[in-house]
Amino acid sequence: MRNEHMGCKGRTAVLSYYITVMHSGLDTPQEPPQPRPPIPPRQRSAVRAGLVKTADAFLFIEPLWTILGTLFVFLSYLLNMGPAFPWIGLGSACLPFAMRLIRKQTLRLRTPFDIPMALLVVGALIGLCTSPDRTISLGAFQCILAISLFYCSWVNHESQPVLMKWLIVLVPVAFLIVLLLFQLDLRHPASQSNFVIGGYGTHHGLAMYLMIVAAVLAGIAAFSKRTRIRVFAAVFFLLFFTVVLIMTWDSLRALFEWESISGRTPIWDKTATLLSDSPFTGLGLGCWALAYWHTSVLGTPTVNEITHAHNAYLELYANTGLFGVLALLIALAIGMKLSLDIIRSPRAHPWYGLGVGVILACVATLLVGIVESAPMGVPLVATETYYYIISPVAWILCGLLVIAHRLITKSPRL
Repeated sequence: MRNEHMGCKGRTAVLSYYITVMHSGLDTPQEPPQPRPPIPPRQRSAVRAGLVKTADAFLFIEPLWTILGTLFVFLSYLLNMGPAFPWIGLGSACLPFAMRLIRKQTLRLRTPFDIPMALLVVGALIGLCTSPDRTISLGAFQCILAISLFYCSWVNHESQPVLMKWLIVLVPVAFLIVLLLFQLDLRHPASQSNFVIGGYGTHHGLAMYLMIVAAVLAGIAAFSKRTRIRVFAAVFFLLFFTVVLIMTWDSLRALFEWESISGRTPIWDKTATLLSDSPFTGLGLGCWALAYWHTSVLGTPTVNEITHAHNAYLELYANTGLFGVLALLIALAIGMKLSLDIIRSPRAHPWYGLGVGVILACVATLLVGIVESAPMGVPLVATETYYYIISPVAWILCGLLVIAHRLITKSPRL
């Protein structure tokens, strides 16, 4: 018994010893971690300067970056790449605004067309929510957001004189290349079978863009003070004006003979009847054809290529409801104010010709909108559905008008 008692005492002593050692180890003060050596001031300044230069370089190429993001949104919608890809394009188009917020402590400058742009987006959102086909309307809405980002990016660019000089040279050359490719009738990479990109609608759309470029070049050719610029603008104006006449000659003849108007009148009457049933919301963003024909399959003899309202103003009302109509009225009032400021400016100003050319382009587009939906948007037809393409014409003309007004009057605001 005594031996067992001694064994228990021994084990108790050993256990007490280990507990004491553990406590003593915990109580031993640990050596504090060594702080990291500070970054030398010269190295910090070099890193900061490098980041500033990178941000400034990115903001300098902001228009190019934004237009690439916008094109990605359009192509991902057209090629049916998946629902996530247009949002990725929109996110990439937003990067310059975040960079400007970090670098300049502001997202963007105020522009004269901010209110109508906001009203149009609201109307488009209502058109999306009330749409009979959310897939068609969502793609159109994403395109509207992308074009709005494109407008804000170009209008807020700090080097607008340099930007416009490049555009005056590159845009006519680019359209000449597009015209040549269009005449070659190359195959397109659409993933949908029987994807209809030809037809009168597309011809008229291309003619409208050529007309806009020709109008701007006409103003430059008439009022520019540099001989080389006037010759360049005059040559391309005559070329594009001739091409537009050739492409639209039959349509112009039918228009002057009143044949086009008589053919469009039943379409306009039925559209007005459809809009009377939903005067506030419209017919759904991009859904005029669906409401008119009660089907999204438009490549049939019954439809007979009547896929839009043949009137940009009815198309706008059908897409965005009363908010879109209100946006148009406000935009017209603002555009008239900017145009009068430009016309009253001294003709000797080096950018006066650009301003006059933009005004001519706006007037021509407003006239085209009476008989064509191309200034607002048109559907591209596939076998089982169609894709509604929002036209960027309104955003481009508003942006050019704001830039020309700033360059001539040196006023950043209305």
